[in-house]
Amino acid sequence: MGEPMSGHPGADRATSEALVVEQFRAVVPASTWLIDAARNAVESGRTMQLVTGTRSGLTYPLESLLADARAGWVVREDSGAYRDGFLGLALDWDGTRFVPEAGATIPTPREYSPGSGDLEVRITTSYPAGEPLRLGRSTEIATRALTGAGPVGWGVAEPVTEPWSTSDIAAHCRLRVPRPVSLVVVGEGVTGRLQVSQVDDDVVEELRLSGPAAGSVDTHRIEELAADCAGTVTRLVVAAHPGRIHGVRTPVPAPPALPYGVLFGHELVSAFGVAHARRTPAARVKLLGTGPRKAVWCRFDGGTSAPFEQLTDILHHYGKPVGS
Repeated sequence: MGEPMSGHPGADRATSEALVVEQFRAVVPASTWLIDAARNAVESGRTMQLVTGTRSGLTYPLESLLADARAGWVVREDSGAYRDGFLGLALDWDGTRFVPEAGATIPTPREYSPGSGDLEVRITTSYPAGEPLRLGRSTEIATRALTGAGPVGWGVAEPVTEPWSTSDIAAHCRLRVPRPVSLVVVGEGVTGRLQVSQVDDDVVEELRLSGPAAGSVDTHRIEELAADCAGTVTRLVVAAHPGRIHGVRTPVPAPPALPYGVLFGHELVSAFGVAHARRTPAARVKLLGTGPRKAVWCRFDGGTSAPFEQLTDILHHYGKPVGS
């Protein structure tokens, strides 16, 4: 891999283009020093590339951290060959970073049963200036709906070090305003990241949660989650990720998370009107909430078109860019 150069103390190799970190444990968490290495790579204009063994998995907080930092997951096969841990694309070391092997193509992921793997929940909440902040509330709503119990703990990295407390989380975030804050949150059978940032005058809270297994969660629990989120959140997305089991991403290429439903909050419904919301092009559409804080809950099961097609149609319906 060429000669090492000055870089982050946690990096096994540093070049002008990449910080390479090797971890060959069974499950690689979002440790303090990995988080710091990813931040260092971004600030120095480089890419962090995490190298693991072929039997290593990533926790969901680490997986989402790599996505946010535009970092890579490199799997070293027993043969010594390298491939992309998410896509399966064959990789080569070019002297400064891992790059796709000449002529390599992304292999077709193996087929999974619809709805297999872990449930994935994403909740975005926007607090306009002057509104009281209820940081951590979305985490409590999600964990109670999915598991029947509240969150257990939080921290800046894995493993978490603090017992669950919304007041402690709020105090932690206040000390760092206006800098963005990223936290790890855990519950019984669920794990994820809670991010708080300031966008113009608003405070935006984003929760990404993985687990439990999608097949173990009754539909009525998902309906309760949507109902509890209506009137307060900006967006809720519920999906199932076939490549993630018990909160750990396996190194086997898998399709992206299959969306089950999406809820748009009262801001969007108010902007477009209730009649427009009722015409949302999804298999099942329901208005939730009361008065001026109505939200629209859209489920994709039972439709004539695939979930991804329905989601694309919905985004067009509300003038949102695909992938937003």
